[in-house]
Amino acid sequence: MFKARCSSLHLLMTKPKSGTGLSESAKSMIKQSVIEDIYGRTEIKSKYLDKGLMLEDEAIKAVGLITARQPKKHVGRLSNDWISGECDFLSASCIEDTKCSWSIDTFPFFQEDAEKDVKKAGYDWQGQGYMWLYDKPRAYVDYCLVDTPEDLIGWEQQELHIVSHLPVENRVRSIFYDRDADKEAQIASMVINAREYYEQLKAVL
Repeated sequence: MFKARCSSLHLLMTKPKSGTGLSESAKSMIKQSVIEDIYGRTEIKSKYLDKGLMLEDEAIKAVGLITARQPKKHVGRLSNDWISGECDFLSASCIEDTKCSWSIDTFPFFQEDAEKDVKKAGYDWQGQGYMWLYDKPRAYVDYCLVDTPEDLIGWEQQELHIVSHLPVENRVRSIFYDRDADKEAQIASMVINAREYYEQLKAVL
């Protein structure tokens, strides 16, 4: 039975250009889910993801210096009747999602830009899913700017990537949002629609 992954909730919840039901973004996501479920999931790799994975501990340390929160690395996927997901970091009171910006050019130095990026990237819907699964009242997205490993920088200017000389308080931007029962109900409703479409697609493969 189809369950939406938290990382894909922003696609599922995209509003269609007209009427109700599934948007084209949602349909594309469901098509990909059918293909992955039948033929296997393809691992996505990039230097941007590599940086985030390599520097998780350093990013969390930076967040702790600024916020006094010290979330712990979490391993283990959870699911309910509608969604599934595995958050990166967890504390007693919240979900924590740390994002290592690629360079100075991509880091949201201004709070309003961080808030816009959370919406644009769909991290708000992802966080709602995690809060639902882990029964937490609040989720944080922490944007961190830390030094890029030299072997990842390549031909780019090092000045854009070597940033540890900058004050740490200028290299962390933290956005939070609270659990919303109405959004959970919206997600459940959209998953019901998605399941019908999923089964239609699966039947022809």
